Amino acid sequence: MDYRKYSRAEALRRRRRRSFQRACFFVLLLLFLMGLAAVITWIIEAIGGAGEDSQSQSQIGSSSSQISSSQTEDSGSSGTVSDGIVLPELGRVELSYFADAAFIGDSITVGWNDYKAAAALPDTNVIASIGATPPTGGVQWKEDDGTLYDPLERIVEANPSKLYLMFGANALVVEGDYVEDTLIESYGKFIDDLQSRLPDSVIYIQSILTPAATDESHAGLSAERIARVNERLKALAEEKGCWYLALDESLCTEDGLNAAYAAGDGLHLSKEGYMAWLEYLITHAAYDPENPYVGGIDPTA
Repeated sequence: MDYRKYSRAEALRRRRRRSFQRACFFVLLLLFLMGLAAVITWIIEAIGGAGEDSQSQSQIGSSSSQISSSQTEDSGSSGTVSDGIVLPELGRVELSYFADAAFIGDSITVGWNDYKAAAALPDTNVIASIGATPPTGGVQWKEDDGTLYDPLERIVEANPSKLYLMFGANALVVEGDYVEDTLIESYGKFIDDLQSRLPDSVIYIQSILTPAATDESHAGLSAERIARVNERLKALAEEKGCWYLALDESLCTEDGLNAAYAAGDGLHLSKEGYMAWLEYLITHAAYDPENPYVGGIDPTA
């Protein structure tokens, strides 16, 4: 056997074997690195996605908190809510909530003078006059003895933190679309005056009550017409940033003012009517953290 040939052949086989081993090693190393890169990429994407989800949830929570905070602040100051709304039934407030309130309106509101003591509301201001409409342009109202006074100035002097307005019945006795337009226009101007002079007061616009019965002298107070005007008052509340109280939904039926709450003329209220009115107000008050609902309920929590 030629030893030199054998030796060269063996050396060649060893070189080929080492080359193959190196190639296999590099292939395995490449596969390992590719797999490692894929794992690292997956981990980074997973961590990044979780971070984005957490940030998104945080932003959502923050937005909800801001909305809730905004509603709370709005409901406790000047009534400047983002969109004047129909205030739903909420928690109950103590009667002390009305100690710094003012009931403002016509003869229906005047009746509070007779019943506020029975309702345990001795300190509540009643600034109202028989036959009154929203006072604008320096309109004067009459005291019981006939003395004239400026209702806006009296309201400002009382400095109430809550204003409960109810007007409309006297104006709507007269028929005609222009009457409705004039009522809404004067109502809006009156609210502008109140917001200018008492910017921190909460304003409630109360719906007009449909009489239990109408005769020829009250032909303009039909259920259909009052419903139409109440819708316009609701829109006015939204425009001016006030709260709207759908009092008619509680005190009236399809036939008008509930007989259990109506006085003899079907237009004004009996004592039971004022108590029912008060009960409605107790459960339809804008939340105020300084004067929370009975039991400490916080609707924004």
